[in-house]
Amino acid sequence: MSIFEHPDQLKMLQDLLNPNQRRGGIDYSSDEDEDESMVVHKLNPGQIGRPKTSDSSGKTKSKKKPNPLATPLVEEEKKQPESLEQWQEQQEREDNDILETRKSPEYTMTYRQAVGTEDVFLQMGNRTGSSASCEDLILEISLPDEEMSADKMSLSLQETELDLATCLYRLRLPLPHPVNVDRCQAKYDSELKKLRLTLRLKRELDYVNF
Repeated sequence: MSIFEHPDQLKMLQDLLNPNQRRGGIDYSSDEDEDESMVVHKLNPGQIGRPKTSDSSGKTKSKKKPNPLATPLVEEEKKQPESLEQWQEQQEREDNDILETRKSPEYTMTYRQAVGTEDVFLQMGNRTGSSASCEDLILEISLPDEEMSADKMSLSLQETELDLATCLYRLRLPLPHPVNVDRCQAKYDSELKKLRLTLRLKRELDYVNF
């Protein structure tokens, strides 16, 4: 049984797909029908859902609602202090960060390899050109217009964080990798106003990459 054998079904399908189409033998003399568009508005993704309400000025108002299916951002829980002294130090550090008015200096990070002749010519080691085969992290901090001498600057270095304080600048920087504090070096160039830190990396898979 074919649909083309019954013309009435074709007309019903045409009315369903294009209800505003005009046909011969029907009077369309009313003003409302003259204003109707001959184009059928198709449903698009923007029309799915509840219709948007408009205010007196004609602007549409759309209230954004949180998406329950979206994955929320999970923040890592901060380690709570275990003693009263640790709590006091954490509280003082947070208060100083809130009241801090000094500028944050610009800095750059680069990786450096300790490459020898056996690596360059013989290629005997497991080194590659990636940062995984680098032993040191070079951190250069620019301190323009800083008049304080290097011996009076406050520099605190931990395995995962660096804290530098001068008269004009303050920098608290989390490090991308743990470092060996005992094998790090610092050098200050008073002419260029630049502090250069050589941080020896201490990563989990260093014994494989070197």
